[in-house]
Amino acid sequence: MVQPLPSPYSSPIPPPPSQPVPGGAPITIGLTEAVALGLRDNRTIKSAYLSRITQKFDLFVAGTRFRPRISIAADVATGRTGGVFSTTSNVSPQVTMLAPTGAFGGFSWTRNDRFQDGRRYTGETSSLTLTQPLLRGAGAVNLAPIRRARLQERINQLGLQNTVSNVVSSIVFSYRALIQAQEQIRLAELALQRTKDLLATNRAMIEAGRMAAADIVQTESGVANQEVALLQAGQARASAQLALLQLLALDPRTNIVAGDGIDTDHVAIDLDKALELGRAARMDVLSSELAVEQSRISLSEAKNNRLWDLSAKGSLSRFQGNSALQSPLDGKTDSRVGLTLSIPIWGDYGAKQGEINATIGLRQAELNYQDTSQAAESQIRDAVQSVEASWLQLEAARRARSLAARALDIQREKLKFGRASNFEVLSFEADLRAADAQELSARINYLNQLTSLDQQIGSTLDTWKIDLND
Repeated sequence: MVQPLPSPYSSPIPPPPSQPVPGGAPITIGLTEAVALGLRDNRTIKSAYLSRITQKFDLFVAGTRFRPRISIAADVATGRTGGVFSTTSNVSPQVTMLAPTGAFGGFSWTRNDRFQDGRRYTGETSSLTLTQPLLRGAGAVNLAPIRRARLQERINQLGLQNTVSNVVSSIVFSYRALIQAQEQIRLAELALQRTKDLLATNRAMIEAGRMAAADIVQTESGVANQEVALLQAGQARASAQLALLQLLALDPRTNIVAGDGIDTDHVAIDLDKALELGRAARMDVLSSELAVEQSRISLSEAKNNRLWDLSAKGSLSRFQGNSALQSPLDGKTDSRVGLTLSIPIWGDYGAKQGEINATIGLRQAELNYQDTSQAAESQIRDAVQSVEASWLQLEAARRARSLAARALDIQREKLKFGRASNFEVLSFEADLRAADAQELSARINYLNQLTSLDQQIGSTLDTWKIDLND
């Protein structure tokens, strides 16, 4: 059987990897390097830059509104009429141009050739026309499409900034998730080693007759539980690696390792300064403000369309030729100047409909701007209080971890002298493991809250010193 050829536009489905988790030699990467790789290879950013190609061309097309337009039309035909064959050809170049005042001018030249009975008949017509609107379509309203296109270009630029900012924030969050997963493995290994040390101590105490042999079962169970926790931490690390590799568009089999630490120094936040930065740099607030300006331009156009169509017109034409069928004004010039007026009387509600739609659109844009501004302020306030709250949680987690470690040391000393049970030591060991995990989570959460605050006030690109090549 004939097999169909594969489509050149279809993407081949890669076979499943031989190893489901990243493996091989570890490759250490810093957070700054991860962000740089994401800016270079992330597919979402690449797609956004591809969209910018069409958006820039849209702006260019809008900017050509007042440029001359040149076109040419031509045709050749052969016919038979009453047994007489004839061939005709026509060529007509034309130049038109719109001025910022609304004036529309055009120049056309037409040449007709006809071959019949061995004779050639020619005719040439030159025409120059000029129309200047005095009411509808006159004045600054003609600049509205260009102004609207420039505002849209600014909105598109803000959209690109927002896309890059979101991707950078996602990379930062994913990188810290990998750090957290790596630290969880380290903490699980420490907890496992502590439990193994306790198991060795218990065996020594059993040999010395200071502990019943049955009591060691609890410690052996603790070792097994710690081994399970270590396996779970390894699984979480593999998932964090795959998530980061996806954002960086790297081979999912790469054994990537986060090399940066998680220093958590307190950062003082000025709420008023954060609100000021948010009003000046938030992409959604600026975009909604520009949308209001676009709606105002559309409303001015809609109001202008309801005016009477009063225009001053002038034309100049000239004919030359040797065809007897042409106008008797051969080689002469025809000039005309006058006014035209068009008044809608009844039945045409399109202009009124356009004005109503533009008025409602402006009001909706203003409401959206107000809602976006208020939401942005609420989000910034919430982000600031979240940063402060997460710092207090981190300090409390550090104190809790220190107390849990001290309590475990005390119980271990008591166990040596027979003043504490094996079960109590294992319980305090579990408390320390939980305190370690809580402190680690609090540290990562505090850093993530700072990153979220940067995102809320629109300063992510400034924080990472990213200059977009737009």
